[in-house]
Amino acid sequence: MTTRTLVAVLACTAALQAPLAHADPEGSIACGTTPEDRTTSRTETQSRSQSWLDERVPYNQNACHSNAFGDYRTDCSGYVSMAWGLTHSRTSTTLREVATEVPRADLRPGDALANANHAALFVRWADEAKTEPVVREQTGPDGQPPVERKWTADTAAAYTPLRYYKVVEDL
Repeated sequence: MTTRTLVAVLACTAALQAPLAHADPEGSIACGTTPEDRTTSRTETQSRSQSWLDERVPYNQNACHSNAFGDYRTDCSGYVSMAWGLTHSRTSTTLREVATEVPRADLRPGDALANANHAALFVRWADEAKTEPVVREQTGPDGQPPVERKWTADTAAAYTPLRYYKVVEDL
């Protein structure tokens, strides 16, 4: 085998292996992966997200947490990725690749609110006007566990409502 052929084979092998790595786009840390994005019910998103609340998983963009639901980065988008059952931890920006924008008033448990810097899982409305969402979120500083809290209407207005493309309604 010539050196040129060997270089071509190695380059091809690396290219074939790259998509399987599922590293996060920023390259900060890659956690475990699953074979495909799972179909997840709204109730499952709540159970999955509750697991990190119960375990008091500390926020850290450079760490992973593994439990019965997989191995995900312990930041805001890793938290939403885990709740949805994605193949890997996405970023607050790349969550849009597996979701569609929905009207704010149509948010349902298991949907998300996201912008370029943060993402949170929608739980329910705190008010009849549907302006103040109750969310679950993994937020810093480092070491802080996820929380469930009510956002103000002004805070919510800075986020885009998203629905995971493989979420199913509960029967």
